[in-house]
Amino acid sequence: MKQLITMMTFLLLVGPLSAHALTGMLECMQKGLSSRFQVEIVKTPSGEGFFELTGGGKRVTVRANSKLNAATGINWYLKYYCHSSYSFCEDQPVSFSLPMPVVNERRTTSLNLNFYMNYCTFSYTTAFWDWKRWEREIDLMALNGITMPMAMVGTEVVWRNTLRQFGYTDTEIKEFLCGPAYFGWLLMGNLENIGGPLPDEWFKRQEMLQKKIVKRMREYGMQPVFQGFFGMVPASLSAKFPQARIVPQGLWNSLNRPPVLDPSDPLFTRMAGVWYAEYEKLYGKADVFGGDLFHEGGKTGGIDITDAAAQVQQAMLTYNPKAIWAIQAWGGNPKEALLAGLKKENTLVVDLCAEFWDNWRKRKGFGGFPWLWSHLTNYGGNIGLHGRLDAIAKGSVEARNDADAVVSMCGTSATPEGIEVNPVVFDLGNEMRWRSESPDMNQWMANYAQRRYGVDDSNLQDAWLLFYRTAYGTYEGHRRPSESVFCALPSLKGRKITASAWSQCKIFYDPALYASGVELFLQSAGRLADSETYRYDAVDLVRQYLADLGREAYYNFVDAYTAKDTAKFDYWSTRFLNLMADQDALLSTHNRFFVGRWIDMARSCSTDPQIQDLYEHNARMLIGTWTENESSVRDYAHKEWGGMIRDYYLPRWTNYIVYLKALLQGQKVEAPDSYPAEKVWVNAHNTYRLNPEAHPVQTAKQLFEKYNGK
Repeated sequence: MKQLITMMTFLLLVGPLSAHALTGMLECMQKGLSSRFQVEIVKTPSGEGFFELTGGGKRVTVRANSKLNAATGINWYLKYYCHSSYSFCEDQPVSFSLPMPVVNERRTTSLNLNFYMNYCTFSYTTAFWDWKRWEREIDLMALNGITMPMAMVGTEVVWRNTLRQFGYTDTEIKEFLCGPAYFGWLLMGNLENIGGPLPDEWFKRQEMLQKKIVKRMREYGMQPVFQGFFGMVPASLSAKFPQARIVPQGLWNSLNRPPVLDPSDPLFTRMAGVWYAEYEKLYGKADVFGGDLFHEGGKTGGIDITDAAAQVQQAMLTYNPKAIWAIQAWGGNPKEALLAGLKKENTLVVDLCAEFWDNWRKRKGFGGFPWLWSHLTNYGGNIGLHGRLDAIAKGSVEARNDADAVVSMCGTSATPEGIEVNPVVFDLGNEMRWRSESPDMNQWMANYAQRRYGVDDSNLQDAWLLFYRTAYGTYEGHRRPSESVFCALPSLKGRKITASAWSQCKIFYDPALYASGVELFLQSAGRLADSETYRYDAVDLVRQYLADLGREAYYNFVDAYTAKDTAKFDYWSTRFLNLMADQDALLSTHNRFFVGRWIDMARSCSTDPQIQDLYEHNARMLIGTWTENESSVRDYAHKEWGGMIRDYYLPRWTNYIVYLKALLQGQKVEAPDSYPAEKVWVNAHNTYRLNPEAHPVQTAKQLFEKYNGK
C-alpha cells in the first residue's frame, strides 16, 4: 500500500509535465498521434531504466520510469509494431486507418546515459538552424532516448558577457569570436577570428534560440551539456593581463590557435567564476560541461597537466558541486596525466570513435572512470553512404561483457561531425543500449526496410541486405566514409586520390553488388514514388551509384593518360564529366541534396542584405575552401550537392581534363590552378533554385537505367 501511495504521488507530480512534453512531441511528428497513446511515468527503486508496452486497438499504454524512456518506448512501438519511422531524413508516418497492433513488451537497460552530438555538428549541420528545426531535432532526440545532448548554441553570448568584465570592448570581442559556421572549432580551442565579425543581431538571435532549446530539453528531463571554462582565451588577453601565465598554442591546420591560460594562474579562477555565473544568468544552471585541454595538439608550455585538470574541474565544482566534466576520448586524449587530476564521480569520458578506434579497450575502460561507448560515423558532414553497422551492433555489447570496461560503462553515444545523413546508423545506434545482445542484422535490416517505407516489400528488404553487405559494411581499416572523386582536387594520384587530407576515395565493397541492391530498390519505384522516405533514399542511393561509376571512370582515364592512349582517355574522361553532370541533375531534384538549402538557411538568419552576405560567405567557405587562404582543410567538408557539383567541382575537373588532353597532344601548357575560381564561388551570392520539372524518383530511375550495364 505504501509503495502504491508513493507511485501515485510521483505520478501526480510529474504526470502533467510529462503529458504536455510527450503530447507536443507526438503532435509535432504527426497530427493526432498523441491520442493513440496513454503514458504512465512510475517511480521504481531499481537504478535500471525501463519501458513497458501494453494494449492495442484504439490506444497503447506506455509505462516507463522517465519521460525519455517513455518516448523511447513509443518510438520502439512505432518502429516494430506500426512499421513507421521518424528521422532527420524524412518520415514514414503511422497509418490511422488501421487499429493499433496488440503488444505486451518490456525492455530494461542499466545504461542510463545517451550522449548526443559533436562540437563539429554545430558547424557542419546546425550552424544556421532556426527554432522550428531545433524543435524537430529535440523531439527526435526524445524519441531516441537522448539523455545528454550537447547544447552549444549561444555560447558566443557567454563569451561576450564574460570578456566585457575583463576590460574588453565589443569590437575587441568580435575580433576574437569567429563567424557563425566556425564555432565548433573555437569551442575546441582550434581557432579564433575567422568568418566574422559577428553583427550585434546574431547575439540576440542565438540567445533567444538557446533559451528555447534548453527549455525544451529540460521539459523532457534531458541534461543539456554546456561549454566549460578550460583555459582557452583570446590571444589578446596577454596584452590586457601581461602578468598572467598565458601559453601560446601554435597552429592548427595553418590557423592560429587561441592560447591557454594556465589553470593555476589566479586569473583563471576569476574568469571561470564569471564564466559560470554569466552562463547561468543566460540559460539556467547546468550539471554537465564540455571542453578539452590540448584538443588535437597544442602545447603544454610547462603547464602541469594533472594540476591543470584538477583546477579546471575544481572551478566547475565551485560553481556546482554536482558538476560533471564530459571529456572527449580522441586520439591520445584524455592523457593519463590529465585523468590523474580528476575526481571519477565528477568525470565522464566519451569514447568518440569506439566503433573503430576502440579506445575503451586499449585504455581498459579508462581506468574505472565513467565512460560512454560512442560511434562517430560522419566526418565533415560528407554524405557518402557509411555506417560500419556490424561494429555498431556489436561494440557496446562487447564492452558490456568486458571485465575491465563494464565496471564503469554507463551509456552509449552518437557523436557524428554532421547529421541529416545515413539515418539507418542513427536508428541502430540508439537502440543498442536497450539490447543486451547484438541483433540478427539480416532480420534487423529487413525490419528497417519495412518501417522505412511502411510496406512489406521483398525487393526493398533484399536491397537493404545488399546495402548492409556493401556500403554499410564493416571493413578493416575503413574508418571514414569513402569520398567521392567528383569532390577531389584534380590530380593523377589514381587510387591514392582523396577529397580531404585524412581520408580516401577508395571503396571497400563490391560496386557491382551494391548496384544490384540499387536495381532491386528501384523496382518498387512505381508504388512508392510519392513516399518521402523512398524519394530521399532513391536520390541518395543512385547518387552513390554514380559516384562509384565516377571512381571507375577516373581510374581508367588516369591509366589511359599514363599509357598515352588518347582514344581511351577521351572516352573515360568524357564519361567521367557526364557522370558529374548527371549526378548534379539528380541532386538538383531534392532539396536535401541541394546547395541552395544550405545557403538559404544561412541567409534566412537575417533580413539585412549585408549581414545575409556575411552568413552566406560563412556557409560557402565552410563547404568549399574552408579557410580564407589555402590550407590542409580545403575540401574537408566537401558536398555532393546539386548546384555545387555543377558550379564548383565540375569546372575544375573540366579544366584539368582539358589540360591533360593538351599534354597528350604534345602542347606545353601550365597546370590549371583551381583555387582562384573556388574563391570566386565562395565569395559569390548567386541564387540556386531546384529543378521544378524533374521528379526525384523518376530521375534516379532514368539515370540508373542509363548507366546500368554500360
